[in-house]
Amino acid sequence: MAKDPNVAKPNMGGKYKAEHDVDSWTSPNCLIAEACRELQAESPEEWKKLCEQKSEFGWTLEKASVCGRKLKQHVGVYAGDADCFTSMGSMFDKVIWKYHQVDVTKNQAAEETYEKVTLPALPEGAIASTRIRTARNLKSLPFTVNMTKAQRLKLEETMQKVFAGFDSEFLKGKYHPMDGMPEEDRVKFVDLHYLFINDDPTLELVGCYDNWPAGRGIFINENQEKGVFIVWVGEEDQLRIMAMAKGSDVQAVWDLFYTGVEAVHKGVQALGDEFVFDKTRGYLSSCPTNIGTGMRASVHVDLPMFPTKQAVKDYVKTTEWYVDIRGTRGEATNTEGVRRYDVSNKARLGSNCVEQITTMVNGVKALLEYKPPADSFVNASKLAMEVVLAQPEYAFYKHDKTGAKEDLLKKAIEALGASSH
Repeated sequence: MAKDPNVAKPNMGGKYKAEHDVDSWTSPNCLIAEACRELQAESPEEWKKLCEQKSEFGWTLEKASVCGRKLKQHVGVYAGDADCFTSMGSMFDKVIWKYHQVDVTKNQAAEETYEKVTLPALPEGAIASTRIRTARNLKSLPFTVNMTKAQRLKLEETMQKVFAGFDSEFLKGKYHPMDGMPEEDRVKFVDLHYLFINDDPTLELVGCYDNWPAGRGIFINENQEKGVFIVWVGEEDQLRIMAMAKGSDVQAVWDLFYTGVEAVHKGVQALGDEFVFDKTRGYLSSCPTNIGTGMRASVHVDLPMFPTKQAVKDYVKTTEWYVDIRGTRGEATNTEGVRRYDVSNKARLGSNCVEQITTMVNGVKALLEYKPPADSFVNASKLAMEVVLAQPEYAFYKHDKTGAKEDLLKKAIEALGASSH
C-alpha cells in the first residue's frame, strides 16, 4: 500500500527538516527511525509535539536522531538529559520496547539496596577474567553528549571530592585527569584497558567528545588485592563504574563492584546530588540500551568446543539463559581462529542486578558443559567436504565467501551417497 505523504511528511508549520523525513536517513530502519515512523502513523499530534519538544537542558529530536540520520546504526538515538525520557517519551518508550522488550508503562524498577548477596560460583580453569560495570549519571547535570565545557569541569570537580571521601582500603586510590596526563601514563592505561579513548565516530558525532579531553579522567584503586576498581568520568555516561580481576572469582569481583557503586552513590548524596533514577525505566543513561540496572557483568572464557562465535550464539538460543556473546575486544572483534569469547548478561531492564549476574554465571556454566557431536559424525562431515572439494565440478566452493556451509555439507553427503543412510 502506498504511503500517505501527509503522514510521512506532516506539515510542521515551517520549513521541512531532515529529521522529519525518516526514509531519507542513512539508517532508515534503525530503532529510532522505526519508532518515529510508527509515531507519525499512529498519532500525528504526538509526532508534531515531539518535533517541537526541547528537554530540560535543550535536547531536541534533531540532536537525538543525528546518529541514525548520518551513520549506519542499529539503535541510532541518544538522550541529552534525564528529562528526555519523559518529555520525548513517546519516541524513547518505543525504542525501549524494541530493544528491551519491556513495556515501561507496566514495568517497576527498583533502586539498589547494596545488600550482601551470594552468587553461584564459576568453574575454575576456563575463565580468564571477570568484569562488572555499570553506568550512572547525576541529576544536577545533563548527560555527557550534551555538556558544555563548564559542566564537564563541574562533573570532574564533584567526582574528585567523592573519590577523596572513600574510606575502604580496597577502594582508596588516585584520580588521573586526562587533561595534562603524561603520555607514558596514557599509553600504560590504554594498554591495560583501563582508559577510554575518543575513537568512536558515533560518540563523536553526537557530541560526547566535545571539548576533549577537558573534564575526563579515570579513578583507579591502589590496593588491588581484591581486584581492580575503576571509575571513568565523562565518557558515554557521566560515570562508568567497574571492577575486574583475573580468573573466575565472580563473588570477589561482585563484592568490590557493589561496594564501590555504593561508595560513589553515598559520596554523591553527601554533596547534595543524586543518581538519576526512574521508577519504571530504572537508572537512566544517554543510550537507551543501558537503562535499567545499567550493568554488564562479563567473563572472558575459553570455549574450545565451539568453532565460531556464531556457533556459540546459536547454541545460546537453545538454552534458557539470556546472555550475549562478543569477541574479547568488543562486538566488532574478529574472532576467526580463536576460542576465547566475552559472555555477559543481555538484559538490563525488567530484572535486577542479582538476577542478571546469576543469569550470566549460569549461561557460562551451560556453555562449558556443552558436548559437541560425536567424533564419528564430525569426522564423516570433514570427509564429505574433502570429497566434494576434491572434485572439479565443486571446485568453486573452495572460494565461496557466503558462509553457506550447510549447503556445501549437504552436497558433500550426497556425493558420498550417504543421504539414504
